[in-house]
Amino acid sequence: MHPKTETPPPLKRLESDQFPLKWTTSSATNTNNTTEQSEWNAQNKQKTDDDDENQLSSIKKTPDTEKKHVHAVYDAIAKQWNHTRGKRGVLWPGATEFVSRLDPGSIVADVGCGDGKYFPAIWEAQSFVIGTDISLPLLETTINGCNRDGSNDGPKNRCVAEDREALNKRPPIAVADCMNLPLRTNGCDAAICIAVMHHLSTEPRRLQCLRELARIVKVGGCINVQAWAKEQEATSRRKFNGTDVFVPFNAQPRYLDRVVAEQQKTQKKSKKKLTSSNEHLNHPHSDDETKKDNSDTKGVAQIYSEAYDGAEYDESKGLVVFQRYCHLYRKGELESLVAQLSDRLELITSGFETGNYFMILRVIG
Repeated sequence: MHPKTETPPPLKRLESDQFPLKWTTSSATNTNNTTEQSEWNAQNKQKTDDDDENQLSSIKKTPDTEKKHVHAVYDAIAKQWNHTRGKRGVLWPGATEFVSRLDPGSIVADVGCGDGKYFPAIWEAQSFVIGTDISLPLLETTINGCNRDGSNDGPKNRCVAEDREALNKRPPIAVADCMNLPLRTNGCDAAICIAVMHHLSTEPRRLQCLRELARIVKVGGCINVQAWAKEQEATSRRKFNGTDVFVPFNAQPRYLDRVVAEQQKTQKKSKKKLTSSNEHLNHPHSDDETKKDNSDTKGVAQIYSEAYDGAEYDESKGLVVFQRYCHLYRKGELESLVAQLSDRLELITSGFETGNYFMILRVIG
C-alpha cells in the first residue's frame, strides 16, 4: 500500500492561437508549471529523478543523430507516412488489445502518436486520448485524419462515429519530446508508446523515456511499450546486421513540400530565361552573364540534396531516400531497462509480436 498524498495543483491554463500547441521548456507557462509542480513535490517530499540537474539536462538534449535522422526525416516524410501507413490502418494487434481492455473513461497518453493512427481505437474503447509527438507535420495529419463511420474511404479502424466528429476535427495533441512531456504527474490512467524507443540513440535517453511514462501515469496504471526487434521473423523482408542501423525510407517527390516549392521556383526561373533567350538576338549577353544563367539551372539530384540534408536522390527509381536511425532491441533488452527502474515500474508481461518486442508495465511508485 502506498501512502495517500494530496492532489497536485493543476497546470495553469495556457491560451494559444497556435494549433497543434508546441511545448518547449523555454516557454514561460511551462517554466511556471514546472516550478509549481516542483514546489508541490518538495512540500510532499516525493522522490524526484535520481540524476542531478546537469546530468538530466544533458540526457534531455537531443543528439545530432536523432535530430538529423529521426526528427528531420519524419518532418519531411510526414504526408507520405500518413498516406501509406496511417490510411492503410496498419496497427499492432497488441496495442489495440491493450487499449480495448482499459476501463471506459480512461485518460490515455499516446506518446509518440505520429499521425494518430491509434486515436480511433482509443475513442472506440470509450476512453480519452492525449497525443504528443516531436514532429509538427505528423501531428498536423491527425487533424481530420479519420473518416466518418460507414464510409468506404479507408480502413474501418480509421473511422469514427458521428458523435466523435469534434474529436476528429480538433484532437487533443501537442508537439513535445518524450524526454519532457507536458502532462501532469499521475494525470493519466494509462499510456502507450509504440515505435518510439527504437529511435532513441542512448541508454540514458531510453531510461528517461520510461521515467516520463511512469511519471505521467497514476500508480496502478499500465503502460504498453513496443519497439523494433533485431530478431525478425523468417518471412520478414528486413534483415539487420547490427543493433544500431540506418533504415532507408523511399519518399515520393510529390509528398515533399520543400522540393515542390524548389521545383516551382526553378520553373519560374526557366520561364524567365526562355523569355531572355528570345531577346538574345537583339540584346546579346556577355560571357559572364551566360555563365551565371547556367549556374542557376539545378539538376533534380541537387534540388533534393539541398532541400533535405542527408537525403539522396535515386535517379533510377525517381525516389528520394532518407536514412532513419533505429536502435534494434535484442531479446531481454527492454526488460533490462525496466529492471533499472524497479522502484517505479513493474513488468507484467513481455514478448515478441510482428517484428517487435513489447512490454506491459504497471506503475508502482
